[in-house]
Amino acid sequence: MKKFANSRGRRPKIADERQVFQYACWLLARRNYSRAELLEKFEKKYLPNETVFKKVFTKLTKFKLQSDENFAEGFVRSHADWGARRISLELKKRGIADELIELNLPTEIDELTRCRDTLAKKLKGTKIPEEFKERQKLSAFLARRGFGLDVIREVMGF
Repeated sequence: MKKFANSRGRRPKIADERQVFQYACWLLARRNYSRAELLEKFEKKYLPNETVFKKVFTKLTKFKLQSDENFAEGFVRSHADWGARRISLELKKRGIADELIELNLPTEIDELTRCRDTLAKKLKGTKIPEEFKERQKLSAFLARRGFGLDVIREVMGF
């Protein structure tokens, strides 16, 4: 038996512009999606039809329901405890153009503030420990969040 692309093993439907637009509106009512994410969702549910998908994206842009600029801006804002490197990787993974990523990434000063805030939230009001192992654990935590080594050194006081 042939496996299909969608998660429930159902056959993809023939793409009808009205149905695809309604599906896009339903998805966008739940959360903001990038254009690439929406296209991936469409291709899972419907048989690929480039002209229908293009018309739907034109309609979504016309009604200002979907925009990669707004998605990138909102993503950066909602991930305030992440570093620029991780934000950049996540946006690339979601199909956002490099110039939009550069435009929305936090600056170096903002990066220091974000790192300090993330560390303060992790420590819950206590001071940075003196033990090397504990400092190392905190540094690894900040690195996983996407902060650069120079920023971590500045914040941790190495």
